[in-house]
Amino acid sequence: MLPNPALKEAYGEVVWLYVYRDFSRAGQDLLAERISLRFGVTSWPQLFLADPQTLEILTHTGRSVESFMGAVKRTRVDKPRSLAALERTKEGERRAAELEKRGSLKLARKYLDDTDIVARTRAMEIVADKDPKTIVKRAEELLQVPSDPFRYSVCRVLEEAGDAHAARALEAIVSKPKPSLNPNVLRMRAVQALGSCGDAKSVAVIAPFAQTGSYRNGLTNVSIDALVAIAERHKRSWPAVRAALKQGYPEPPPPGDARSMRACVALAKRIHRIVGKKPFPKVYDHKARELLSR
Repeated sequence: MLPNPALKEAYGEVVWLYVYRDFSRAGQDLLAERISLRFGVTSWPQLFLADPQTLEILTHTGRSVESFMGAVKRTRVDKPRSLAALERTKEGERRAAELEKRGSLKLARKYLDDTDIVARTRAMEIVADKDPKTIVKRAEELLQVPSDPFRYSVCRVLEEAGDAHAARALEAIVSKPKPSLNPNVLRMRAVQALGSCGDAKSVAVIAPFAQTGSYRNGLTNVSIDALVAIAERHKRSWPAVRAALKQGYPEPPPPGDARSMRACVALAKRIHRIVGKKPFPKVYDHKARELLSR
C-alpha cells in the first residue's frame, strides 16, 4: 500500500509506525516484540489506528487504500492535556526491559499484576517457566487478561499441568474468545489446554469445532485431539465423543480440486480411525459421508 499518491492526504494526519520482526528475540527484534505485545498482535499483517496518548486501538483500517483513507477520515482523537499516559508507557517499557535483562523470579512475581501489559507479559513468561504452580493457582483470574500473548502463556502452563480447576475458564474462552486479535489461535490454545484439563462437560464446548469439517483450519484437528484425550481420562464421555466426531466427517470439495480432496480424505480417515467400525470406503463422496455419519 505504501508509497501511494492516494495516501498523500493522510501523510500529515497520522504518525506512521512500521513494525518488523525477524523473531530472533535480540536487538531491534526485542523492541519490535514489545510493540506487538503492547497491542496484542500475534498474527501478521495488522493495520490499525491507535490513540497516540493511550495507545488504545481505535479501529482496524482494512488493507486497501480506500478502506484506510476512510478510517483516517472517520477517526478523531483529542489533543493530550498531559504527558502522564506516555510517561506510564515509558515506565512500563523500563520494567519490561529490566525483566528481560535480569530474568528474576522475585521481580517477575512482583510485576505479574503490573498495570502495563508489556511488563506484565514479560513477568508471566518468567513465572510460567520458573514457577508454573503460581500460574495454575491463579489461572481463572489470569485468563481474563485481555491480551492474546498473555493468555497464550496461561494456556500453555495449564496444558502442561493438566489442572482440572481451570476447565470452566478455558471453556469460556473457547465459547467466546474476545477481546482478541487472533480468536482462532486463542481458541486453539484453550482447546489444547482442555485436552489436559477438561472433563465430560468440556465435550459439548469443544465438539462444534471438531465438527466443522474444515481440513484447512488447525483448530479442527486440535479439537479432535482434545476430545480423544478427554475421553481417555473420562471413559464415560466416550459415547458423547463418538457421537460428536461422527458428525465431523468433512464435506467433499468440488470436483477437480485434488489438493483439497487429499486433505479432506485425510481428515475423514482420521475421524474414521477413531469412530468407524466398517472399512473406509474406496471413494469418499457425499454419499459415503452420509453413510459414515450415521
